[in-house]
Amino acid sequence: MSHAQDSDLHQTYEHLLILWTSGVRDYHSLLSDYLTANSIFVAVIGLMVSRESLALLFTVLIVVLAVFGMLLCLQMAIVLGRFSGQNALWEWQLRGIEQDPAWAERKLLTMAHQLHDTREPLEDAKNDPPRFEPNWAFRQHRRWWAHRAVSFPWFFGLVYGLYLFWAIIQLFHQAVVG
Repeated sequence: MSHAQDSDLHQTYEHLLILWTSGVRDYHSLLSDYLTANSIFVAVIGLMVSRESLALLFTVLIVVLAVFGMLLCLQMAIVLGRFSGQNALWEWQLRGIEQDPAWAERKLLTMAHQLHDTREPLEDAKNDPPRFEPNWAFRQHRRWWAHRAVSFPWFFGLVYGLYLFWAIIQLFHQAVVG
């Protein structure tokens, strides 16, 4: 491989690494923002539900907030799913570069993939200890509950669905009794 091709490979790797690390950071930041927004929505609805006598206006407001909460969950699933897929693409491309026979640098993403997906220990005689074993968290990483782009929207969507169901029953009760 020529020096120019080697330089291009390193430059492409650096760009992809920046995209991947930025994407991971943005994913976690966005996840935190969505969790905060959903927590506030759920708390506000919960406070309204806990009132002793609920006026019609508050019941309608609960319906509106629950519907907006469900839409927020849908948006959360789509956006986090897109970020997760995009980050997986950058990681996949980085591992592809690391598998290139001309790549002589450390294979950081390949090692992380080895720990997360195949759960194989890493070995480096120059390190102390020379063997790095994947811990419990590495072994559980790919389980369904680790997929926050799916599990958190489902959890909050279920809570909003229950609040919506409760509010519709209250509206029906108020219409029949009132």
